[in-house]
Amino acid sequence: MQERDKAKRIVDELLTYFFSNGIEKIRIDVDFTPDGFYIDMQGNTEDEPENVLHLLELLNTPRDLSIEGYYDELLGITHHEEEDYHLLGLMIDEAEIRFDAPVFEIKVFRKK
Repeated sequence: MQERDKAKRIVDELLTYFFSNGIEKIRIDVDFTPDGFYIDMQGNTEDEPENVLHLLELLNTPRDLSIEGYYDELLGITHHEEEDYHLLGLMIDEAEIRFDAPVFEIKVFRKK
C-alpha cells in the first residue's frame, strides 16, 4: 500500500470517529515528509468525547508491521467498535489528542 493510500485510510478512520462523536467544522491537514506523514484533524464540539484518554491509549499502541497486510480486511467495515481504534494504533507511530473547547484535535504521525 502506498503512503498516500495509507494516509487516506487513517484519515477515513479518524473522520469516522469525528462523525460518530458529533464533531463539526472539521479541518484536515496531511503533510508528507521524507520521514513519513503527519495528519492533523481539528473540529468543533461543545463537550469532550467520552473515553478520549482511552482512545489516545489505543492510538498509541506500538506499531505492528505484520498487521499492514491485513489492514483492509480488519478495518474495512462500516460499523466501528473500540477494538478498531486499537487496530488503527497498530498502523501509526505516534498520536496526540487535545481538547480546548470547542476545538478537538487529533494529530498522528506514521514513519516510512
